[in-house]
Amino acid sequence: MTQEMHGGLTANSLTGRAIGMSFFAGFGGAWMVLGLYAAEQLSVASILMVAGCTMLLLAGAAYVAHTAERFPRVAKDPAQGRAFALVNVVQWVAGAIVAVSFARLHLDHYVVNAIAAIVGLHFLPLARIFRYAPHYVTGAAMVAWAAATVWIVPAEHLQAVTAMGTGLLLWLSAAATLGLALARVRRAPMEMAC
Repeated sequence: MTQEMHGGLTANSLTGRAIGMSFFAGFGGAWMVLGLYAAEQLSVASILMVAGCTMLLLAGAAYVAHTAERFPRVAKDPAQGRAFALVNVVQWVAGAIVAVSFARLHLDHYVVNAIAAIVGLHFLPLARIFRYAPHYVTGAAMVAWAAATVWIVPAEHLQAVTAMGTGLLLWLSAAATLGLALARVRRAPMEMAC
């Protein structure tokens, strides 16, 4: 079966979506824990809630990865992997520089916002690298959230609200990726028949 028979759907693309969902789920959970900690709401119950949501999304990612086995695998593009690595190195270095710089400038309240914006910005080149337009939406939403909370949230709640909102955006992105992947899989047999 050729890639055209599947409407461009490949094992690689589905596996990539599953990996992305896993990152969204895990980092979304980490941002939620950070937000709960900053809000002084970290408890066994809140950790179990975060763990449950994260595990549910990871189960969806595992299902997508398993489903990928039904589709043809194509050769990987090594340039794509290098570009992904470069974008992530830049993101982590920028985050470290911002954290240290903001601490020295006594702008600690804004570190979470700056890092959330950097994470959002890193999705923009990833959308192009992976040819996945929903990353543009995730990136833009995270940058907008990081900027908006600076203006609408009191400084004493800024870190908590920004972190929890960022975590929620990542979880919503994971859920949307799951829905989009499953919709493509459901259409694949019809695409094959054409």
